[in-house]
Amino acid sequence: MTTTESPTTEWLSKRRTYRRLMYISVFGGTGLGFLLRYLDYPVVGEAVYWVGIFAFVAIWKGSDVQLMDERDWALERRASLSALQIVGAVMVLGASASRLVTWLTDYTVPTLVWGALYGYIGLFIAFGVSYLWHRSRL
Repeated sequence: MTTTESPTTEWLSKRRTYRRLMYISVFGGTGLGFLLRYLDYPVVGEAVYWVGIFAFVAIWKGSDVQLMDERDWALERRASLSALQIVGAVMVLGASASRLVTWLTDYTVPTLVWGALYGYIGLFIAFGVSYLWHRSRL
């Protein structure tokens, strides 16, 4: 070990390397999977997609280094809150606008829009159930 290296430096370097490998595997597998589906290789694309996911999990669970710390968890909490607030605002405004447009005009909102709105509702129901479950365990 040189004078500029310390056990902390080695640990952070390994952590950074494992995290990069995790994200490269999942995003690379997803991107390559989409590309292969676009090129009419749907089965191979799906296989590549799952290989990327399995590689992510293998690196995450198989590494000998703690890949997340308190700062990462705090950042995830803030990002999750921001995402839920943005999606909630879009859902409230989008659902109201969709209903009003359907009732007040001759325009019919596409089924895809209603499906997306119901998907958002499902997201918030899942969040609420998860929140209540975790709250009851404290």
